[in-house]
Amino acid sequence: MHFQDASNALRALRDQLRGLVFGQEALIDELVCCLAANGHLLMTGAPGLAKTTLVRTLADFVQLQFKRIQFTPDLLPSDITGADILNIDPGSGQREFRFVKGPVFGGLVLADEINRASPRTQSALLEAMQERSITVAGVTHELPKPFIVFATQNPFESEGVFPLPEAQLDRFLMHSLVDYPGAAAELTMLDEYAAGKLVGEHSAQPSLDAAACAGIIACAKKIPVDPALLKGIVMLVRSTRPSSSSSPSSGTHGSILQDSHESPDFINESVVYGAGPRSGLALVSAARALALLEGNEPVQWRHVERLAKPVLRHRIRLNMGAVRDGLTEDSLVDRLLNHCREKLRLETLHG
Repeated sequence: MHFQDASNALRALRDQLRGLVFGQEALIDELVCCLAANGHLLMTGAPGLAKTTLVRTLADFVQLQFKRIQFTPDLLPSDITGADILNIDPGSGQREFRFVKGPVFGGLVLADEINRASPRTQSALLEAMQERSITVAGVTHELPKPFIVFATQNPFESEGVFPLPEAQLDRFLMHSLVDYPGAAAELTMLDEYAAGKLVGEHSAQPSLDAAACAGIIACAKKIPVDPALLKGIVMLVRSTRPSSSSSPSSGTHGSILQDSHESPDFINESVVYGAGPRSGLALVSAARALALLEGNEPVQWRHVERLAKPVLRHRIRLNMGAVRDGLTEDSLVDRLLNHCREKLRLETLHG
């Protein structure tokens, strides 16, 4: 698929979603970027903010095999991955085990209220999300391609939730915070509901099949990224880590990156641990997807800035003092973006 064709298809999909789900434009952009980057998305927000509805609406427009898993405290890992079932032939009496696939075997998987399940069940998705395969009874089973997980979770203050462990969070390309829509968007919802045209009361025509999705993903991977911008991403990611946890850099750009790894004081004072190397890969993938969505080539620094919070917020752990003082991961990322922009003089990369 050519760049312009992929960009047009992605924008058309975004516009279709915006025409049916109101007041969540930023979330829709991030969801579409995850689709183009072949990455997983975690959405956190109060009930009733159209998180599940948005994913189901997306499933109506893309011809990927859609599976939904409703996470509950009594859900078992085998309920997600599948299990070997003993079959007995009625005629011969011969017995054999046959693997029955679980709901994780889908192209587009909705993990609804993922933090309602126990950590043991949550971990069943670890291998699937990273390796795009699962292993049951020593046998590895490949998942469909593309394979994307869109997960929703309730805020941590809710009753009966199990916070996702760090290793699980790191598998998500982005973490989107879903806020309440504006007054105009809520009025539009009521107008659509009164007219019987609210999302869920329509029949959507699929606009992208699996081959088109794969073409969009392949096109996004080919978008060039300037070496200077890559250096800025490295600085941003490494600056999220307290300096005491760093190790000296080496290689062609060793001296530059070693200097850039000296985290600012507000990070050393507020952060327990920062983002790992996978964060840099995620930022490149996400920025490429946004560049494709906007029809801009190559990737520009503003694409990195736009998606820095969704990519980094779930990969930074604040200490208790920072939490007590009211600091957030997003506020630290904002300060780090300013810090990196000034230090590497990346203003010229703005589009």
